[in-house]
Amino acid sequence: MKDSRGFCLVQELVCFCLTAVLLATAIQGFYRSNYLLNESRELQQAAQAAQQVLAGEEYSGRFDVTQKLASGSAVGLAIQEVQAAYGKVKVKLIRALPTAEGLSADGAVAGITSVSGAGDACF
Repeated sequence: MKDSRGFCLVQELVCFCLTAVLLATAIQGFYRSNYLLNESRELQQAAQAAQQVLAGEEYSGRFDVTQKLASGSAVGLAIQEVQAAYGKVKVKLIRALPTAEGLSADGAVAGITSVSGAGDACF
């Protein structure tokens, strides 16, 4: 009977190398997943900061929040733009508000009429 110790050593080395490759791939996937989770969390926090300023509340946090209001557009809308930024994360929210000129006498937005039917509206 032949001695097969050398074959077992090669087999163990192949198994060790395959395990090392699989472990390295798993660790790389874990770090990438953690990076994406942190980026997502940063974007959510930036969006919350911008929404807080859009709602008219005060914001004091780490995000640099800027607000612009452009009015007098031809369609009777004022554009409110809020941007929250910190590092590589940047979120911009835009809201259109009707201006005094854009509102009709009954308080509805000009250009949109509603009929007193069962849910009928004309645009």
